[in-house]
Amino acid sequence: MNHLLSETARWITETEFVYPDGSISKGKGESNIDVKAQIVINNSRTMFGQTEITNDYVIRLNSDNEYMFESVNPELGILNGVFNIDRNLIFSKFVIQNTTLNGFEIISREEDTCFAHGALYDGQTLINTWNAVMKRVLG
Repeated sequence: MNHLLSETARWITETEFVYPDGSISKGKGESNIDVKAQIVINNSRTMFGQTEITNDYVIRLNSDNEYMFESVNPELGILNGVFNIDRNLIFSKFVIQNTTLNGFEIISREEDTCFAHGALYDGQTLINTWNAVMKRVLG
């Protein structure tokens, strides 16, 4: 069974961030995944109006069902985390270096579509949640 990190692919994304006050930000972007033997590169970006948010991941295979990652996000800093794989599911948890920021994400894949749901916290305080639909671009 395939998961998001199974193969080299380009994904078009639609993302929605929801904040504790109920406000919502919507964005569109892409994620470009390049799978090599022991490493995966994921360069992603999302546009919220005229604002671009990027995450550039270097993901290292740790075992058949676990990857360790580091991601650079210019707004948040350097994220360190783990992806645990269960068939078509990815469970992720991360911390942001030199901060109390932390979070999680669950990504499920159904053929050429992925669904992502996550949350970002400052310590125990919720900053936002998000959901995204990712469609694999063929060809």
